[in-house]
Amino acid sequence: MTFREIRDHKFKVLFMYYCMKTDIDQLLLNYFSNFPYEEEDDENEYTKSSSKYHQNVARLSIKEEEKESENVSDAAVTVTFTQDDNIIDIKNKVKEVIEKTEEIDKLIADNLESWDINRVAKAEITIIRLAIYEMYYDASMDIPVAINEAVELAKVYGDDKADKFVNGVLSTIYKKKNEK
Repeated sequence: MTFREIRDHKFKVLFMYYCMKTDIDQLLLNYFSNFPYEEEDDENEYTKSSSKYHQNVARLSIKEEEKESENVSDAAVTVTFTQDDNIIDIKNKVKEVIEKTEEIDKLIADNLESWDINRVAKAEITIIRLAIYEMYYDASMDIPVAINEAVELAKVYGDDKADKFVNGVLSTIYKKKNEK
């Protein structure tokens, strides 16, 4: 799975959670019960545009192999990516976003101009929550990348103006974060 596909799954699970307000463990179990999906069936405009650069780096499984000869340095490292690792990453990050929702929502509410957070569409608020989580709590995520990916998600799952709205909110938060 690419980073973009992983983010797409995170968004879908979070969106379902915020809409249904159900038990997250049961929701995750149901969501992943038919995993892995066929690639063609699960592709959308967001995941199709993913590049080779974002190949399967959500989790690393590293094995050290024994030296076979004196010419080999300390250890040969094999990096593998598995579907299970990606699913574990999605589950963990989704739960972390949910745990931090109150804190994230306060940050959003403080930066909405002439808007009440309860009036923001479910898709847009979910995208913004995920992006803020990536911006503030995911050390592996570059902030401009998180903003750009949120805008791309908004183009697929939001209304006609969602991408501009999401970009505006996240850019405001990013600018204020850099001023501190």
